[in-house]
Amino acid sequence: MAKQASLDALTIEEALYGLETGGYCVVPDFIEPEHCERLKAKLGAAVDAYAPSGSEQSRLDQYLMHDLLARDPVFGRLLDDARLQQLVAPILGEHWIMYAFTSSSLPPGGTNYGHRVHVDCPRFSPAYTFNLGMIWALDPFSRENGGTQLLPGSHHSPSAPSGAYFDQHCVSVECDQGSLILFNARVFHRSGLNRSQAWRHSLTLNACRSFMKQRMDWVRLIPPQISDGLGPQARRLIGFDTRLPASMEEFFLPEDQRLYKPNQG
Repeated sequence: MAKQASLDALTIEEALYGLETGGYCVVPDFIEPEHCERLKAKLGAAVDAYAPSGSEQSRLDQYLMHDLLARDPVFGRLLDDARLQQLVAPILGEHWIMYAFTSSSLPPGGTNYGHRVHVDCPRFSPAYTFNLGMIWALDPFSRENGGTQLLPGSHHSPSAPSGAYFDQHCVSVECDQGSLILFNARVFHRSGLNRSQAWRHSLTLNACRSFMKQRMDWVRLIPPQISDGLGPQARRLIGFDTRLPASMEEFFLPEDQRLYKPNQG
């Protein structure tokens, strides 16, 4: 899956400096093209099978799959990549967890709900990062297929830019298949318009600090037959180390069996 087990010091420095200044970075060659194709096949099947539940939001989210981790272990194994810890822990702390794991697919000649200019973190706190976003590019990102558009440095401002300002000053992030795009979740961004004749697929993760609530109760949502096969890092990100007791018996469990592990931030 991974082209390398760990990142070198220069790559980490470049990524962290890019996050601090412009609010984003691109790490190339993060996963192999062959694995991208395996993930794309699973994701494409999920997109094809999706049926809105009847609510307006479920219709808008038809190209954003929210439950992939509960569908197939191939997605959860991405969370066990030690390089994620190298990139995220310096900013969110070593016990960071996953707020959301979603996909973002752009159909030929179209776009998705992510096309609106938005941020993935509503909280603005200077010099303190609550959330980071990451995108695994399962296809090459280009201007033609919509890629993703970011407004560099916008995480330093509490104000939302106008649409006209965003259009004039945004950058279109272009990268090869298998790249990882990492960005401050306060950076204003949007998915573009896919003008090509092929789908543009990606997977996304919103990382948050360990004390924050997650979008879903991932521990209960993901079937044990999937989560039991994941490593300790993936299980921590899912939320296994930050569960709350639901009874006095669970509250008084021995230290090595506690649901909420000590020193989680």
